[in-house]
Amino acid sequence: MTQYDLNLRDYWRIIRKRKWTVVLITVAFGAMAFAYAEVQQPDPIYQSTAVVKFERSTNLVGLLVQSLSFGTGDSTATQAAVIRSFTVIERAAKILRLIPPDLDSEAVRQNPNYIQRLSDIRGRIDAKPEENTSLINISVTSPVPAEATRVANAVAQGYHEENVTVRSQQIREARRFIEEQLAENTARIQQAEDGLRSLKERRGIVSLSEETAASLTRVNALEAELEKARAAREETASQLRSLQEAQAYGEGLPPQLLAGGSDPMYAKLSTALVDLTIERENLLVTLTPRHPHVQDIEARIATMRKNLENHVAATRAALTRELRAKERVMQAREAELQQTIQQIRQQQRNIPDVSRQYAQFQRELTLNENLYANLRTKLQEVQIREKEQADEVSIVRPATIPTAPINPPGTTGKTVVGFLIGLTVGFVLAFVFESLDTSIGTIQDVESYLETPVLGLIPNIDPKDPYIAPTPGEEDEALDRLRPFLITLLSPRSTVAESYRSLRTNVEFLSLEKKAKAICVTSASLMEGKTTTAINLATTVAQMGKRTLLVEADLRKPFLHHAFGIPREPGLTEVIVGNGDWRACLRSATDLMLGPLGVDRVMAAPNLDKLFMLTSGTPPPNPTEFLNSQRMTELIAGFRQEFDFVIFDCPPILPVTDAAILASKTDGTLIVYRVGKIARSALKRAKTLLENVRGTVLGIVLTGLKAEISPDYEELEYYRYAYGHEPRRMSGRASRNAAKASSLVKRLFGLS
Repeated sequence: MTQYDLNLRDYWRIIRKRKWTVVLITVAFGAMAFAYAEVQQPDPIYQSTAVVKFERSTNLVGLLVQSLSFGTGDSTATQAAVIRSFTVIERAAKILRLIPPDLDSEAVRQNPNYIQRLSDIRGRIDAKPEENTSLINISVTSPVPAEATRVANAVAQGYHEENVTVRSQQIREARRFIEEQLAENTARIQQAEDGLRSLKERRGIVSLSEETAASLTRVNALEAELEKARAAREETASQLRSLQEAQAYGEGLPPQLLAGGSDPMYAKLSTALVDLTIERENLLVTLTPRHPHVQDIEARIATMRKNLENHVAATRAALTRELRAKERVMQAREAELQQTIQQIRQQQRNIPDVSRQYAQFQRELTLNENLYANLRTKLQEVQIREKEQADEVSIVRPATIPTAPINPPGTTGKTVVGFLIGLTVGFVLAFVFESLDTSIGTIQDVESYLETPVLGLIPNIDPKDPYIAPTPGEEDEALDRLRPFLITLLSPRSTVAESYRSLRTNVEFLSLEKKAKAICVTSASLMEGKTTTAINLATTVAQMGKRTLLVEADLRKPFLHHAFGIPREPGLTEVIVGNGDWRACLRSATDLMLGPLGVDRVMAAPNLDKLFMLTSGTPPPNPTEFLNSQRMTELIAGFRQEFDFVIFDCPPILPVTDAAILASKTDGTLIVYRVGKIARSALKRAKTLLENVRGTVLGIVLTGLKAEISPDYEELEYYRYAYGHEPRRMSGRASRNAAKASSLVKRLFGLS
């Protein structure tokens, strides 16, 4: 890499020089990212969500079946777990017609196919409560948008139906209990009325004293309270019996002992047990019972069942202790009331027997009538509750068909990231390649490394340059092919032509100083522009009025005759072997007029009659021996006497020794170096070979200069100079737009 301090302009030059590296790597990374995104593109999955609202309704007020409060827990979280339970999923499957609607739950559990369908549905369902609300989102995923919508709505409907069924069952049990109590109370009222009527018929109407009436009233009140205490005790005893019966039959907790719904922990453990059971049934479809996975699931089921049994046992023990404590309190209260009643009755022994019987019947009748009225009121409340059936679950928003999948492929994003990564890697590699580049790009590097002056800076020939491209109406295919080589003749006002004139001036003064009339033009390797340099240097020297001879000394791959469009034979080969006089083999302006240039262009060029050319002639079998012959030495001496300036277009010096041989016979050599073409060591080797044969290296000619290759080309800014009053070959608007764009780029990157 060239050794000089880098600034922003140099960084921009390196990027422009390595632009294809950056572009190709960027495109490659972007294409790989796009291909990877396409290959890894997942199957689209759509999600549809139904929103339900859960509000726990108020407990039945005044029911004789009092509920014990058990567990706090998050009600919406519990209901979210219930939504994914077996019963709700079963109802949803029946709504979707995946399971026959008339099939009971036991039959469904015994069918592996139905279990698999329920497991598939449950695996696609996700129920989550919204924070600080009573709303629950039921989300269902599916590859088919319409299917996701149907399943979500079916699950929401199944959850609503399950809630209604459970609540209806609780209300029916409460109504049945009240009706039984009402029937018993009616029988007691009838019995009291019959006894009172029988007493009146036998004894007539009995009138009680005020003291007796007060005593009886107190007894009636105490007995009413005793009856309530007895009823509470019996209710507690009934609940204890329910717990004992459930324990005896291995069942869970009786539903009438749970207030406000299920125990959250009990529901969670039950749901987990059902899930594991379903998972085991799914595995048994494809695996044997002895498979490790199946045995692992069975172990987990046993653990979960044990946890559930422990939880039920702990809950049952807590309820039993609470109920027994309540029963003892009711028994103590009942004993206390009985003792008080016995004391009052002991005081009433002096009351006549008829009056006592009358008061007793009256007391029983009043007590049972009050209880009857209370039971009728509660029965009406239960019937109203049963009729109105206020829903605890309501569908707030049904699921709709989704329009976009929840797992978009992200091809665009991945491609953009790939392009960005490729752009970064491209920039890094561009600077890495530049650091590994051993070519020379600046005048200072060339002069300090070779210890030879740089005599010419030739810009890169761009056919699109408005000063090089032919004017409209002058297009000629043959001339277009020759234009890059005859740039000083066909485009004399171009920047490249001016560069060759500068080279001519430097060579002219150097030749006067070193008395060099015959010079060689060579290069280290192929395709560095030595022939183009020799042609245009000879043309510009001739235009100064000096008799100039241009010799095509490249006998291996001659090209000079192609550049001028003149015959190759006879030429230098024929002259060396003595088949003709060299003066007769020379080509002049007359020959150029007969070629593609034509009369007009030759006549328009000043002093072109001073230019003479000697082509290569017939290709010899041993070019090196021809050029190293005594005859070649004599020819060079004759050329010096006849012409003011002689230029030999030689082959590259590294592949063959032809140029070294001619360099030893001439007055000096120009080395043409295309910037960035070869390594500095090759250029150094070329100069060393010339010095080994005692050749004189006059200087270096740098060709192919671009702003992105050589910073000198941009910093010297001589390439911007042109014929200021010459109209450019583009429209006015295009010219203004180009000028604005160029000015903007220069301001952005500090090029001016």
